Amino acid sequence: MKDKIIEIVIENTQKGKGTTIAMLSESLEKSKNFISRESNQLVEDGVLFCIQNKEPQYFHKSIFEQSHQVEIAKKIFLSEAELKNHTQKEELKDFQKLIGYQDSLSDCVEQCIAAISYPNNSLPVLLNGPTGTGKSFIAQLMYEYAVNHNIIGEDKPFVTVNCSEYANNPELLTANLFGHKKGSFTGADKDNVGLIQAANGGILFLDEVHCLKAECQEKLFLFMDKGIYHKVGENEKWETSHVRLIFATTEKPEEVLLKTFLRRVPITVMIPSLKDRGIYERIQLIHSIFAQEEQLIKRNIKISNFVYNLLIEYDFEGNIGDLKNNIKVCCANALREKADDTLEIHMRHLPKTLFRKELNIKTLQNESDDRLLSIAELSNEVKDNNRVIQLYNQLLAIPKQMDSEEVIFQTIKNYYDQILYDKKTIQDNKSDYLMNEISIIIKDVMKRYNYKISNNDYLLLMQYIRSVMSSPVRIRNWVMNHKDAVDAFYKLSSSLTNRESMVATVISEQINNRLDTAIDNMFASLLSLNLKMMNKGEPINSRIGIILAHGYSTASSIASATNKLLGQYVFDSIDMPIEVTTQEIIEELNEYLSKINHYQELVLLVDMGSLEEIYKGIETEINADIGIINNITTKLALEIGNELKLDTPLDTLLKNACEQNSFQYHIIEKKQKEDILVCACASGMGTAEKIRQLLSSSLPTGINLSILTYDYNQLLEKEHRDNLFERYNVKCVIGTLNPGIDNLLFIPIEELIMNQDIEILEDVFKQYLSPQEITDFKQRLLRNFSLTNIMNHLTILNPNKLLEHVATALDDFQQNYGIRIENNTCVGLYVHICCMIERLVTHQPLDNYLDIEDLQANHQDFITSIRQTFASVEKYYSVEIPDDEIGYIYDYISNNL
Repeated sequence: MKDKIIEIVIENTQKGKGTTIAMLSESLEKSKNFISRESNQLVEDGVLFCIQNKEPQYFHKSIFEQSHQVEIAKKIFLSEAELKNHTQKEELKDFQKLIGYQDSLSDCVEQCIAAISYPNNSLPVLLNGPTGTGKSFIAQLMYEYAVNHNIIGEDKPFVTVNCSEYANNPELLTANLFGHKKGSFTGADKDNVGLIQAANGGILFLDEVHCLKAECQEKLFLFMDKGIYHKVGENEKWETSHVRLIFATTEKPEEVLLKTFLRRVPITVMIPSLKDRGIYERIQLIHSIFAQEEQLIKRNIKISNFVYNLLIEYDFEGNIGDLKNNIKVCCANALREKADDTLEIHMRHLPKTLFRKELNIKTLQNESDDRLLSIAELSNEVKDNNRVIQLYNQLLAIPKQMDSEEVIFQTIKNYYDQILYDKKTIQDNKSDYLMNEISIIIKDVMKRYNYKISNNDYLLLMQYIRSVMSSPVRIRNWVMNHKDAVDAFYKLSSSLTNRESMVATVISEQINNRLDTAIDNMFASLLSLNLKMMNKGEPINSRIGIILAHGYSTASSIASATNKLLGQYVFDSIDMPIEVTTQEIIEELNEYLSKINHYQELVLLVDMGSLEEIYKGIETEINADIGIINNITTKLALEIGNELKLDTPLDTLLKNACEQNSFQYHIIEKKQKEDILVCACASGMGTAEKIRQLLSSSLPTGINLSILTYDYNQLLEKEHRDNLFERYNVKCVIGTLNPGIDNLLFIPIEELIMNQDIEILEDVFKQYLSPQEITDFKQRLLRNFSLTNIMNHLTILNPNKLLEHVATALDDFQQNYGIRIENNTCVGLYVHICCMIERLVTHQPLDNYLDIEDLQANHQDFITSIRQTFASVEKYYSVEIPDDEIGYIYDYISNNL
């Protein structure tokens, strides 16, 4: 019955009228009491809202919001007047109309305001930026600002001239600017006051000013200096005009304008291109343009998720103007096809010019679902949340007292209570672009450092991060204005969180790298406090490891590398610069230990000469078992870290470490081995070669490190005895299955796809690449090693269909065989099995599985389960999976369980 009520209310809401209980009762042939009870429940559920007149009227909430471009935050209104006041939009004035005026364009706006507000006719200003970035619009807003702030009268004119229209007739431009006397040139059949005079008291905007010839620029010198000029054809009489000048150009000013001209324009405002303004503002612009089109064509617009993602990702050469034109073409194409009240825009309505080679359409299609997004839904993604700054102000106002930790956590909880109260915000943001990216980052770090937080806390943390990213410039300005207080709060939060601060740093680095968002101290503080407050897992500091070493970053480098290789946060670090005394380090260590709560054991790893002094200097009241070992190396840290993870007793741990790290020697021949990376895949040499190509294409040319392919079975059989290690210095192996060679770094292909081992690969390459090259390499790696791109590169078969078949079969296998395979392993298996299917289809041989007899004798149940669950795959591709291939699948799964 509720569905029928909703259907009738939707129909009436679309017609702009409410629905009464009497109307519903008559239409549905039910009692008014029953209809009233059902309708009020729908109001309580947030589906409908009600105006409590003498006879209540019901409206469908989301339909009303879409058609009126407003948000309904209440369930019941006492009158139509209250609804009108609730939904009435505040009128935007001058620069408030400019998307990004408080974010990416805030500096531009400040310059424009400074120029237009300057006494004595303001300062001439030059707007410089690529075509379509909004220079003309900004000039118009400068005029509106001047009127709104009584800098000029509202009756004063705003005169615009596009100088490019006169490119072939510069004399006419000069005459139109300065005016001319009758007969001063051919065609001058009457006097003309000129645009400078026409704009007297107001603003004259000269667009494409680079088209002004040198002579015309020179005539402007005197006017800008003294406010006087001659009309063309009248050199004896001086004219005057009090006009404010705004210039605009798409060219480099120093190349197209006279230096003497530029000297008279004290303010140049650089307008950024669309691609430099960030994803959030691009979403705002897309919403704004579509909303304007809705008003223009009088229809509700819905766009497919694919179209939405393409408009976000596409690099529009003509910037905002180009984006706007393409959206108009989309609407026109959709209108021509179907002219209903609702206009649906799909991939087929996009201009063909958008489908250029540089844009990976396949990737976008795979990342987009079939949803249609209304313009009202888009508006939810561009709402600005000022609660963040309110939270920051509250936190800085907390007195720095002994119980400040409790007050800080309660303040943060109150902030989240407000978000939870507004459940619609979280629900609407779950699937937006930024939230998806943030989710990937948080999940990765939570897994790496063994954090466990509830699903609610997980969503709230992501919502906080997204809110900060929604107004980066505004929050940055706030942080700058409160720098001293923010730095003090950062110091306080670091003392309260300790190890969580390190994890927060990792999250911040990933946000900076993946989303190009600078991280400030306030953001870092809140991240670490959130991690401490939300962690529902085991305390991460029950067994503490600390590395102390001489040098500015020796200890921190060893700790960072070890933690990454162990895949878990195990070690903290204290660096000991040479000029700092051991006593100072002991004091720092004691201060650090005094702030860590609830740990039971402490392992100190120190370098030469520090063991005895540090041992004597540790405070005796520390209630924990303490072990100290010297001559720290990364290898020793790895061994001890692994034993800490395994809960090996402290005395056994230290004894084993000492026994296993006696000194060894090896004579190195003079011949220097070439550094290489090896791509070796159980999936075959063909797969290894294609991975090598993808990796090579991610690197800059001329790097002093070769990437070679090698036979996986040969590595497996000979290990370090293989000639490969005699000829080369093998830095690491990248592939689909670990050959299990001791002390040789292996990076599985699935971890590159899942973006989990890029830091380790970065460590491999950092001695060969500059910091900028490292940044470029990581960006290309993220692009090249997406699962979709990998599959497009590795197989000639339809990758989407192939992945679908393999994923279904693998799901069936897990259920049939009674195991659960982790996501990372599944991704690697997808690649391996898809390559296997292509090999079987193309009849390419693979080396025999080494332990085939053991597999057939002891794991027949595994073979049977694979054959049963992959039968549909074999049938579809007309292949048969041999036991040797099943053996490699068995290794892949068993090695990762």
